[in-house]
Amino acid sequence: MALDKRLVSPREPPLFALGVVLSGLCWAGLTVLTLGLGLLYAVLVLGLMLVAHAVFLASVRGNGVRVGPEQLPELHRRLEAACQRLGLERVPELYLLQSGGVLNAFATRLLSRRFVILHSALADACTDPRQLEFVLGHELGHLAAGHLAWNGFLLPFRLVPWLGAAYSRAREYTGDRCGLAVVEDLEPAMRGLVVLAAGGRYAGEVNLAAFAAQRAESGRFWMATTELMSSHPFLCKRVAELQNVVHPGTVAPVPRTPLAYPFAPLLGMTAPGSTGIALLVLIYLGVVGVVAARSVQSRLAGVQGKGPPGFQLPFTPEEPDDPDPHVDDEPDPKADQEPVPDDDEPERLPGTQGKTYRE
Repeated sequence: MALDKRLVSPREPPLFALGVVLSGLCWAGLTVLTLGLGLLYAVLVLGLMLVAHAVFLASVRGNGVRVGPEQLPELHRRLEAACQRLGLERVPELYLLQSGGVLNAFATRLLSRRFVILHSALADACTDPRQLEFVLGHELGHLAAGHLAWNGFLLPFRLVPWLGAAYSRAREYTGDRCGLAVVEDLEPAMRGLVVLAAGGRYAGEVNLAAFAAQRAESGRFWMATTELMSSHPFLCKRVAELQNVVHPGTVAPVPRTPLAYPFAPLLGMTAPGSTGIALLVLIYLGVVGVVAARSVQSRLAGVQGKGPPGFQLPFTPEEPDDPDPHVDDEPDPKADQEPVPDDDEPERLPGTQGKTYRE
């Protein structure tokens, strides 16, 4: 059973279509401009990333607690119920992992295996079980929507300023809608997000309306610049969006200042989840790859245009200024013979230059 299309954020489909087109053009251009070397390099990098990810998951599987029917059965039952509501036929592997107090959870995959990693600090902070169900539903939503299946192909698009981050934020809104569908109650879903903002101790006391009203400042320069390059929307905006899903039209959108857009790629480079630095590195590697490919191409063309290598002098021999092609290089046999005196020519005496003596 496929995911209900109503749970997909309206912002996601058009950005996904644009990402497929731009990423396809990028991969094709990288292959043509670098004679396939760029694509080979990209495959090599993705392979190394896959190996590193496999090592990370091996550590999780060895140090975390895998939830199952005989291991934390209540949590496993909630996982199965969430999968059923979202149309996931295969239940992913759930691991509970101690993370030094970090409040986080994420979905991931390794080839055909799918995982959900739940940090123990976040599980402890969810004092209401429905808050934990929202967290599980959010992560399962990424799997149900097929987000992880396109990560490798959409990598060029994810690095594009403004657009890549916007697509990532749209996927987070889809995950929140899936979490809401699992909980089927607005308030515990909203407080599931507040746990990430205030922690478990104060999450139940936070004024949800006041927290959602904080989004009014998100359109100002610094907040807008930061969010434009962030992979996740601000939590106050996510809480307000959940209310807008249940009660459409009750939340007014907050426009961003136009000045934030041109400065976002530079000033928002260090924003959480930003790909700005990775984009700069990719551009540098792309330029180096194109230059290297053209150098190899010119060398190959030079080798193909020459004959077999022979003996070459270590210097360039000098050529005559105006060689005469009509001059015969063979020596004249008469050049070394003595001249025969003419009988009619008067004899010259020694010491009488220019004078003659006649008998």
